[in-house]
Amino acid sequence: MSFHATDTLYVALAAYALGTLIALASLVTRSKRPQHAALLVMIGGFAAHTMWIGTICARTGHPPLTNLPESAAFLAWTIFAVEIVLYIRYRVYAAAFFVYPLVLILLTLAAVIGESPMQLDPALRSNMFTAHILLSTVGVAGLLIGLAFALLAYLQDRSLKSKRRGALWEMIPSLSICRMVSYRALAIGFSIYTIGLLAGVLWSYRTNAGFMDFRVKQIGAVVAWMLFAALLQMFISGTFRGKRMLVVSACAFVAIMVSILGIAHV
Repeated sequence: MSFHATDTLYVALAAYALGTLIALASLVTRSKRPQHAALLVMIGGFAAHTMWIGTICARTGHPPLTNLPESAAFLAWTIFAVEIVLYIRYRVYAAAFFVYPLVLILLTLAAVIGESPMQLDPALRSNMFTAHILLSTVGVAGLLIGLAFALLAYLQDRSLKSKRRGALWEMIPSLSICRMVSYRALAIGFSIYTIGLLAGVLWSYRTNAGFMDFRVKQIGAVVAWMLFAALLQMFISGTFRGKRMLVVSACAFVAIMVSILGIAHV
């Protein structure tokens, strides 16, 4: 029986699907035990996911970011890595209801497209390009985690104001923790994302003698940057709450997804 590199991808995908289903089932039982089981299954998927990414790096000699499947898979890996760190620090169970499905969707996208890992064009081999793709991806992961905790903060705030415990009450930490984690994730993610975009602009200017050629992924990235800047301004001004925050957050999420889906090849 032969082993193929893509086998670890499908193992990770199956584990993520099972872990997501178990986590969502805990909404019905309102128990933390299914959450523990879901986390263990997701960690198993994460291990297989890591092996698959390592295989790509070993084969191609560069980070797995040369096409849409690789970028989506690496972003999913980074998001879950951040989620594990936050879980260890704050024991936030409810974040799983947003993070797990997102990780599953991104890896499913990588599996469905099924494009083979590519050797990087020698013209793209530069420290500036590597910095651009890595920093942009890590920044996006931080920003998406920030959005997840912003939504948790919104749900917790509504429960406190209505004096009614919602389905996620026992699984969401205090409102102050949700807001703190959301702000820090957005601030750190935005800073890293900004540096990544600047590195991309400089690299584009070096190679193409122009700053941008206004492809879909570039437009989406710039629009997302503006929307996340608006969210941070809301935090600083104390207006980061209510439906306005939800609308801007949803638009920022859509812009990021458009930027990711706009990736064909670097």
